[in-house]
Amino acid sequence: MTTTPVSNSIPPQMRARALSLYRQLLRGAEKMPTPNRRNFVVQKTRSEFRANQHLTDFKKIEACFKLADTNIDTVLVQAEHLTQLMKDPHYKVDI
Repeated sequence: MTTTPVSNSIPPQMRARALSLYRQLLRGAEKMPTPNRRNFVVQKTRSEFRANQHLTDFKKIEACFKLADTNIDTVLVQAEHLTQLMKDPHYKVDI
C-alpha cells in the first residue's frame, strides 16, 4: 500500500503530510464493503508506515508520499467498485 515515513528528523510539514495520508488511507479502508478488505487495507497501511518511519532522505520520503496518494485513489476506487459489485444480486462470491 503506502510507504510514508514519520521521523523526528523531518520537517513538521512533512510529518503532518504523512499523518494526513495515513488518516486518509484508514478512512478509505472504512469504505470497503467487507471486513476482510477493510482489515487488509488497515494492516497494509500500518505495516508500510512502520517499515518506513525512520526514513530521512527527502527524495525517498517524497516518493513515498506519491505512492501513498496513488494508494488512496486505488482504495477509494476499489471500495466504490466492490460496493457496487456486492449490490448486484447475481454476484455470489465473498470478497
